[in-house]
Amino acid sequence: MAITKQQKQQLIDTYIQDLKDAKTTVIVKQSGIAVSTATRVRKEVSTKAGKLNVVRKRLFLRALKEAGLEEVGLEKLDGSIFALHSQEDEFGPLKVVNKFLKEFAQDSKKTAEFTFLGGWFEKKWQSGEYVNELANVPSKEELYSKLCYLFNYPLQSFACVLSEIAKKNGVVEEPKKEEKKVEAVAVEAVAVEGGDVKAEEQVEEAAPVVEATPVVEDAPVVEATEQSEGVPQGGEAPVEEPKSE
Repeated sequence: MAITKQQKQQLIDTYIQDLKDAKTTVIVKQSGIAVSTATRVRKEVSTKAGKLNVVRKRLFLRALKEAGLEEVGLEKLDGSIFALHSQEDEFGPLKVVNKFLKEFAQDSKKTAEFTFLGGWFEKKWQSGEYVNELANVPSKEELYSKLCYLFNYPLQSFACVLSEIAKKNGVVEEPKKEEKKVEAVAVEAVAVEGGDVKAEEQVEEAAPVVEATPVVEDAPVVEATEQSEGVPQGGEAPVEEPKSE
């Protein structure tokens, strides 16, 4: 569809402004993308502070020079393309497109396809292989998560080791205590069979006799004293009969 010279200039001005506002700009080749899919991609890119625009290649190349970016030849922009601009997060919009690229690659029908042709990083043109590597680098959040895991892993490992040692010691010590109890019970059983219990019973039976001994010893002392003085048992003195004159 032919456009007027004024419309061409408006497009060039739009491309220039987008290139100046973006931290990075990537050129993506598209093939067989449905309108509904393109709408989904554009919405997800916008959530990452990005902008996706289908461009006219010749007008876009003219905008590069005025935006201060490295110029490339028309052969670098093969096929139907769109420009992906990252305004805040340099890699957020790129990762959104990379996610759809992987989904399309896994589709058995291969009806839709995305391909990274290259991009401008710090105003320098980089190849599609370079862009593809950046798209697969973990994000800041993923790197922070992995870093925290690496910091926390030694502590978790140390805690697990201590826990296993505690469990192992507990399992080893408890049977020893039980074995001691079993041995004590066995000793008692042997003592019962060998007659040790009878000896203990004899000691217990003899104990009351020992306690009663002080009471029993008092009586013989009194009896011995009374008999030595000629006083009969019973505590009464003998009555003397009157002598006949």
